[in-house]
Amino acid sequence: MSKIFNINLASLNLIMKSKMIELLITLSLVVAVGLLQFTQIDTIILRKSRQLSDPFLSFNVNLTKTVSSAVSGIRQQYLLARRVQDLELKLAQTYAQLGKLDQLERENQELRQLLNSTDRTLNRVVLTQPILSFAQPVVSVPREVEIVEGSAVLVEGTLIGLIKEIKNDVGIVSLLWQKDSAPVLARTISDVQGIVRGDGRRVIFTEIPIEEEIEIGQRVVTAGQRGVEEGLFIGEIRSIVSGESSAVKTAVLEQYVSFYQASLVEIRL
Repeated sequence: MSKIFNINLASLNLIMKSKMIELLITLSLVVAVGLLQFTQIDTIILRKSRQLSDPFLSFNVNLTKTVSSAVSGIRQQYLLARRVQDLELKLAQTYAQLGKLDQLERENQELRQLLNSTDRTLNRVVLTQPILSFAQPVVSVPREVEIVEGSAVLVEGTLIGLIKEIKNDVGIVSLLWQKDSAPVLARTISDVQGIVRGDGRRVIFTEIPIEEEIEIGQRVVTAGQRGVEEGLFIGEIRSIVSGESSAVKTAVLEQYVSFYQASLVEIRL
């Protein structure tokens, strides 16, 4: 019984000591806070802390603003770059559409000129397109139409060559200015006759009798031969040069159209 009493007494002493320590700590904190408030040391410490922390906070705020502004600028530039790319793409598409419209307009004008002409009948004319991807002048030949070698090829009513060969649904064209072109019988409007052929660079009107008079600006047309009807316009006399012999005259003809710039050509059957 005495042992139990001694144990309880010891426990009570420990609890009392613990409570006393807690009380002393609490009193010490109260006294310390009171001294700080009385001497205003807490205000000084708070002010110093603010003085030390304000520059850091201001730096962080400015840094945040700078980074945010830079990020916003980069994003704006990216959006502007995307917008410029979209506009460039739309502009390229617009140019492509305009090119197609211009091509259609040229074809319509050429068709209108062909249809409005009174010196040709539709059953003797084949309209086709030049093929410029080949090494030599070539036109597309419809399978249902029989076109023979030597048929006249015209651009906007001007004779620019003859069909040289038919092969694989295309017709090879011998242009008048080419050196190996077949000769074409021709005459001026005043009925001065000669032969039109090429020298590799120009269209030549030659074999004109020396006694015949020709003038610069005179129109030269076909005189008629197999595959080439009479009266087809060839060109105008641009200059008169000496002939290969003293017995003939030679003139250089000007043609105002080109096979390589035409969107449509016609073949006379």
